[in-house]
Amino acid sequence: MLGRTDVGAYTFLVVVTTYLDTLIDFGLNALVAREVSRGTVAARTAFRTVNLLRVGLWCVGLPVVAVVYGPLRETVRLSPEAAVAGWTFYIALLPTVLAKTATGLLWAGERLDLTAGVSVLATVLRTTFGGVALFVGFGLVGLAAASALTNVVTALTLWRLAARTTPAAGVSQNRPIGWLRESWPLFVNQLLQGLFFKVDAVLLLPLAGAAAAGTYAAAYKVSEGAGIVSSTFTLALFPRLARRGDPAMRSGQGLADAYRLPLRLLLQAAFPLTAGVALLSESIVTVVGGRDYLPESAIALSILICYLPLSYANGLIQYLLIAAGRQRLLTGAFVAVLGFNVVANLILIPRFSYVGAAWVTVVSEIVLLVPFSWAAGSVAPGVSLLREARAPVLATLLMAPVVWWLRDAVHPLAAILAGLLIYPVALWSLGGIDAHQIRVMRQLIAPGGR
Repeated sequence: MLGRTDVGAYTFLVVVTTYLDTLIDFGLNALVAREVSRGTVAARTAFRTVNLLRVGLWCVGLPVVAVVYGPLRETVRLSPEAAVAGWTFYIALLPTVLAKTATGLLWAGERLDLTAGVSVLATVLRTTFGGVALFVGFGLVGLAAASALTNVVTALTLWRLAARTTPAAGVSQNRPIGWLRESWPLFVNQLLQGLFFKVDAVLLLPLAGAAAAGTYAAAYKVSEGAGIVSSTFTLALFPRLARRGDPAMRSGQGLADAYRLPLRLLLQAAFPLTAGVALLSESIVTVVGGRDYLPESAIALSILICYLPLSYANGLIQYLLIAAGRQRLLTGAFVAVLGFNVVANLILIPRFSYVGAAWVTVVSEIVLLVPFSWAAGSVAPGVSLLREARAPVLATLLMAPVVWWLRDAVHPLAAILAGLLIYPVALWSLGGIDAHQIRVMRQLIAPGGR
């Protein structure tokens, strides 16, 4: 409804707000989940201390907002309406201070079922309020106001849920400096990760124009949505990884056992999803953005989605290292890949526009995977990424030609159904699903399974 130009501006605002949101988060949620789940810090103490720290961090971000949406507004090609929307988005981050810390406590208590329910509520509210704003004609400012209203409702809901369900056990000591010292490497890693993954969306607007940014945004939304599978799975797994990585009871082999099966499951999901999205990119973009975005956004999506298996593995390894208390190993890797990403985008975007940005994203994940794999081997020895990827890659290669043929000869829906049938059979036949995996899945599916 906004059109490519305003979609490009909207994407820029969302990415900048995400960077500022990373500042407010400061890596504290992973620390809250790790320490509260181990019982080393009381939940109430963590809630009070972390909220105060985050309010201070929100104030630190104010000068940045004033510069970007003030003197630099014309430099980055933002309209006055977009600048107002940017300010509104940042003010809307203030309620998330409460929401983030409450989410961390629920995460520590392995109550992501509650946060999932709130996410559904937030999505319904944001879609409803945003849709009304667009139909009435409020544009970018209306979308930002819808985000602010949704954040207020979400924060209050999560606060009440955390207060009712979080246990009070733990050490009641207030140590804000200690929190900042521990979370600093996590913040740097999170910021660098966000910069390298989303810097292309920021650079496209000034280097290639709003239309190219809007074209890329349609593909970017789909690939980002596909990443939800990995992020939610990894977040749910993290408290258990944290307990396995506790220095008081750490066992390298025990952490490896807790890492091997999740890695296998993520790769088994990532490869067919990547092939399916790439082969059906035109149909997907038609649903998401409309035919006005064809064929450009479909081309970008078919390239961009190739990063998915790499991203799934990198995301899991990141939290594996945090669980083992080795988060400082991540920093050097993120610095290197950010440097590569920025330089490559500055070279390729002016020449190849959104196509260059898409390829840089894929190659950046490969660059990141090299040091990540080495670091994972140091804390979880014996787990081979290549060995776990072999069966799903072969099964995907067996599935893809059939999906490709049915897409053109029959209908995209027929291609999807065939892929859903062929892939698991091929994976089973190739030995990708073993007895241990079946036993674990049965335990999870069974009522009350753990």
